[in-house]
Amino acid sequence: MLGRIAIHLSNDNACARRIDAGLQLAKEHGAEVIGIYPSDGVVGHYYDESIIPTDVRNMLRGRQKEFRASVQKTFLEKAEAAGVKAEWRAPEGEADEVLAVHARYCDLLVMSKSERVDSVTSIVPNLPESVVMAAGRPVLMIPGTGTIESIGHHVLYCWDQRREAARAFTDATPFLQRCKQLTVLEIDRDEHLFRERDFHETDFSNFCTSLGYPKPEHMVKKSDGIGVGNVILNTASDSGADLIVMGAYGHSRMRQWVMGGASRTLLSSMTVPVLLSH
Repeated sequence: MLGRIAIHLSNDNACARRIDAGLQLAKEHGAEVIGIYPSDGVVGHYYDESIIPTDVRNMLRGRQKEFRASVQKTFLEKAEAAGVKAEWRAPEGEADEVLAVHARYCDLLVMSKSERVDSVTSIVPNLPESVVMAAGRPVLMIPGTGTIESIGHHVLYCWDQRREAARAFTDATPFLQRCKQLTVLEIDRDEHLFRERDFHETDFSNFCTSLGYPKPEHMVKKSDGIGVGNVILNTASDSGADLIVMGAYGHSRMRQWVMGGASRTLLSSMTVPVLLSH
């Protein structure tokens, strides 16, 4: 069960969807929600205030306060209407750092990609990627379009024997305990290594059932010609999954994290929520 869910709040076009998804999960799991609105969008945090005229600076600060107040009002009103306990937080500091730290006080952080942005907080490069890699907690990415009727009733789990995938499986425990259907997907399996290490076809299925999870449908597919990310998306669509669970892979470039190709594909084209873990 999820007990505490953090939601990334910001003045962007996807914020309402994040709030709705977080509250939907909170109701199902009996959890409380923490709305995190990073305050690093203040004028001067990224730019030298001396180059901005005083009247313009004051106008921008006033708009930022209006944005923040509007988001706070929406968040708290929606939580009250849903009957979910909610707290509002507006921590100072750079968005990726404060979101990662606050995520560590929760079971899950809800984020998304956004197309339209109205604040510095919203345009931090690769913000979700950086948070996923740094948080040490699972991050639930919400798609920008489509109706989200359920999250986690049918889980598509991506398995490749690597540490990140194993971590994602453990982080997804609250969803796996409650799901009605489970599909395990392996892509581009090394069949020679599989036999050499003496793995058995039923190993993962037996592991799932030993934990009390549904007996999974285990699929092994190739990515030839279309890429791993597209295989995952196509499988989710064909199977009717409403949640994809996968490990996140990437490397750091200074303070930014650059994700692997499959993760980037899912974040740019996902049609169902994706639980990422590193």
